[in-house]
Amino acid sequence: MITRPREINKIMTKLTNSGYDVYCAGQCVMASYLGEKPLDWDLYTDCPQEKIRTFFPEGEALGSRVTRLDYSEEVISDDINVADSIEGIIADIVTLEGSINDQLAVYDLTAEAIAEHPQKPVIDPFGGIGDIKELILKPSPEAEALIHKEPIRILKAVKYAALYNFDLHKELYQLLLTNAERLAEADKDEILYEFTELISGRYAGKALKMTAGLNLLPAIVGSEAAALSRRGAGDYETLAENIDKTKQIPLRRLALFYLCFGKNCRKAVEYLPHDEEDRECLADVETQLNNLHFLSTEESIKKYLYHNGWEKYRFMDKLSKAQAIVYDLNTTRIEGRNYILDTVLQEKQPIFIEDLAIDADDIIEAGITDDPEKAQYLLSLLPDVVHQKPKYNERKALLKYAKTFSKSKFRAAFRDVKWLR
Repeated sequence: MITRPREINKIMTKLTNSGYDVYCAGQCVMASYLGEKPLDWDLYTDCPQEKIRTFFPEGEALGSRVTRLDYSEEVISDDINVADSIEGIIADIVTLEGSINDQLAVYDLTAEAIAEHPQKPVIDPFGGIGDIKELILKPSPEAEALIHKEPIRILKAVKYAALYNFDLHKELYQLLLTNAERLAEADKDEILYEFTELISGRYAGKALKMTAGLNLLPAIVGSEAAALSRRGAGDYETLAENIDKTKQIPLRRLALFYLCFGKNCRKAVEYLPHDEEDRECLADVETQLNNLHFLSTEESIKKYLYHNGWEKYRFMDKLSKAQAIVYDLNTTRIEGRNYILDTVLQEKQPIFIEDLAIDADDIIEAGITDDPEKAQYLLSLLPDVVHQKPKYNERKALLKYAKTFSKSKFRAAFRDVKWLR
């Protein structure tokens, strides 16, 4: 028997004490046998929904057969280098249309087709418990028909390898390989969700090898990007070997994945419906990594921070370090950049507009302009001055430069150019 969370035991006790049968089944049982603490729990009962909603009025009705009880709390990180997390559990109480055995027949993997009742013997019609102990995924008798109906099941099977270190039984591997092209028929939002979970798993490297071996890449990045160059294929192979050495940060690992597609990186990113912020971040990683590579002076680092902000810098810095781990790259430039940045911060050198000794009101009060928008524009030109010479970050010098820029568009445009002599 598995260990169930307190909230699940309360739900099951309420239903059984009221004369109804109730079973845990699916991924929650599989994960529990592996010693994991699953978030989502599927409970199947012969109790009608109207009764369930009387017993649990706080529940949310999801259609005519499901009531959801959400005991979870999402912990959102303000730092894109720290993964969001969810604490607690979510329980979906489903009213059975037939028997529990009928329900187990809709699972395509034997390891999922297991049901546990709080008072009755475990139901394991296909030997799933034994397969879990051996860490092997096998297809259920209805697997092929289920995959034809819902092709996303192909990627879910590979995801379980990433999450729990499963291997694929040769029968399942052949079934997935035969139907690989069907994955492109699945909803792209579902593909993105499953692949993000896959690449965030503890055993993502194994799953990436399966993804390529099963020819699933066209459904994830599009056919054009999936035609990896020789170098890209080598990068992908190395990534699969070493990605598990990096932290399980979804966006960072996705960036490492997309970098394998070289000139097709942007096309690969745009194939699935990432939200706008993530899409722009991922599509730009190759350019930004190149920019980061050449940050070797205080001025260049300050300019990068000013134009891109701390969040992007920290993300790209962590990504460059993860890339160095994956591909065993020399870290001298990274260490040098960090040393220079530490010096900038210790000396409290000005980087952003808010670090300047004046603001837009000072420019107006000095009579340089009476237009607030122009004053703000002139202020935005001044960080380039103090990036070159931090000592100029004082009122008199900055107002002098603001006055000069207000009179000469040409001078303003070339404010950060260093002339040779």
